[in-house]
Amino acid sequence: MKMHLLNDRSTFRIQGEDTFEFLQSVLTADINPLKENKAVASCLLSAQGRVMYDFLLYPEDSDEFSCVVDCHNSEKQELIKKISMYKLRSNVNIEDCLNLNIAISFSKESNFIFDPRHKDLPFRYLIKDHNKNLFNNNDALYLNSRLKLSVSEGPDEIPRGDALPLDFWMDKTSHVSFNKGCFIGQEVTARVFHRNKIRRRLIVIDLKEIDFDKSDLPKNFKYINKVSNYLLLLAPTDFLKEYENKTQKPQIELLDRMNNFYFYN
Repeated sequence: MKMHLLNDRSTFRIQGEDTFEFLQSVLTADINPLKENKAVASCLLSAQGRVMYDFLLYPEDSDEFSCVVDCHNSEKQELIKKISMYKLRSNVNIEDCLNLNIAISFSKESNFIFDPRHKDLPFRYLIKDHNKNLFNNNDALYLNSRLKLSVSEGPDEIPRGDALPLDFWMDKTSHVSFNKGCFIGQEVTARVFHRNKIRRRLIVIDLKEIDFDKSDLPKNFKYINKVSNYLLLLAPTDFLKEYENKTQKPQIELLDRMNNFYFYN
């Protein structure tokens, strides 16, 4: 069994009589799959439809509705505070899960959690604190597996307060539902989707040994960040259309050479 702990992920629990209705009204995703014992990927948006936080939710066996939130560890306390602000008088309790860690594996072991964002992502596991020393730390393996599928997460890859969720494929990764009703930022997001106004999408370039400067960017491409050896850009959707039939190898000219890139499919 090869499992790898993720050092940059952290957890907390949301539970209580009103939890399901509260989360369904606030978050971007339809959380009904939690009732079917399935994981959910979701976001919390600003009123202007910008991504403030992204995370995953896992169902728990409990007498009342309960779920574990898997988020970037640098944002956990901020996210807890933000969700607490929205719950007002709802019967919703939030508590830190100091003893639960997130691990991944490409092998399906007992108690596996299917990652809803892409079928080729590794399985996820909740590991109790006293067992974590039994596993390796390999954040690079996880990073490679995600970004080669153009699945982004966390503040380094999705600019907080600026990113539009659909630019980052979140209509494809199941973060956003347009069938469940209202959520914070829903009006802006739905307008972009239904009017087919998605103008840019995330692409990921493996730079390998290439030295890159922002001034080398092709026109109409937006720089997001360089994470490890990967360059994250927003590319015009017109640029991606020629690769939709998948008969061509996706390439972009950068620094006078053709570079392979990845986008969600």
